[in-house]
Amino acid sequence: MFRSTRRKTVRSAVASFALAIALAGGAAVGSTAFTSEAAYAQNSRGFAEVYQPLAEMVNATPPNFEGARAAIPQMIAAIENPNDRQLAGNLILNIGNNMSDPALQRQGLEMMLESGLVPVEQQGQFHWFVGSLAFQDDDYAAAREQFEITKSMGYSPEGSDLTVLIGETYMREDNATAAVQYLTGAVAEAEASGTPVPQDWILNALQASYDYDLTDQALNLAEKLIQHHPTQRNWENALRILNQLYELPDDARVDLARLMRLNNAMVDRSEYVRYIEDLDPRVMSNEVQMVLAMGLDNGVFEADDPYYVEVKGIADQRAPQDRNGIDRIVADGQSGDALDALGAGDVLYSLSDFAQAETMYKLALERGYDADTANTRIGITQTEQGNYAAAIETFGLVNGQRAPVARMWVAYAQQQMGGM
Repeated sequence: MFRSTRRKTVRSAVASFALAIALAGGAAVGSTAFTSEAAYAQNSRGFAEVYQPLAEMVNATPPNFEGARAAIPQMIAAIENPNDRQLAGNLILNIGNNMSDPALQRQGLEMMLESGLVPVEQQGQFHWFVGSLAFQDDDYAAAREQFEITKSMGYSPEGSDLTVLIGETYMREDNATAAVQYLTGAVAEAEASGTPVPQDWILNALQASYDYDLTDQALNLAEKLIQHHPTQRNWENALRILNQLYELPDDARVDLARLMRLNNAMVDRSEYVRYIEDLDPRVMSNEVQMVLAMGLDNGVFEADDPYYVEVKGIADQRAPQDRNGIDRIVADGQSGDALDALGAGDVLYSLSDFAQAETMYKLALERGYDADTANTRIGITQTEQGNYAAAIETFGLVNGQRAPVARMWVAYAQQQMGGM
């Protein structure tokens, strides 16, 4: 199957905190140590007396980061006002950055945010850094909260999609249902606002649905994927996922495989073989010939492949009989029962005579054949003839096990109709 960007790491996003330190405007490596007079001007006297020795350790040559880290609890205990908290947080961030200590980096950033003194235009970035550090620490609930805040502030980190990352926090908690629900909700919001729906949102939700066997959600997302991003690769992803998630009866699998063939979405040899076996080369020989030819063109079969040779021999022997005897087959369908009419429609379909196949399928429906099967195949023949509006209406009558197949044919018909 496919793998989208769901497992993309966020570690690169927090590799350097020099920018955050610069934005905060506090003590940085290599800067001149804060004097006690400067500290007294903006911070409480007690805090300044504790802070000054730590600042000197950080700015010494060489710096004494270990000593400064050991004294952090004493500095925090001396905090009396927001200015104290902002300056302490900045220094802790500085120490953590130089010691490559994510816990200190996160603590420093959180203290600076808690001070309320981080400029509004920089707060989104600070929350992004905190969330990224929480994510690295497997604290996914906290990461999610910070990413939500970041998103609400309109900050967009370069190279990262906050919506995908929020969905990923649920996945890391083994809560696929919540991840799919969140991403699906984001898709719905984008649709309602008329903004483009990013492909990664749908792909990540579809991947999660597949990984955790959420069949209903997978079907809905497959439709969304085709609706918004109808590429050949996405058709392949969507149809192959549904083909594996749903336990379809043989004749329904055939109708899904037909859609896969139309969209060049069959890749594995097993998919070709199952399609052929479901058709039965002794019955639907002309369609089997098309499947064999497609598999040969796509490199799935070799001309001397024993399976290919055997099946082709059966199909080649039977196919002329169907072509030459089609008038008799149609006459039997017209005069016989519902099963005869359906069988005639199937042979006509394999011969690509879609208009006459539609007539026979409708006759089978009138004579009491299973409505879901008959309507599926009526809709398929209408689609093959380019009568997309009628096909969509017909597929809408399909229920039960065939409903997922019909819905994907609707997605195909809508795509074709939109391109007219």
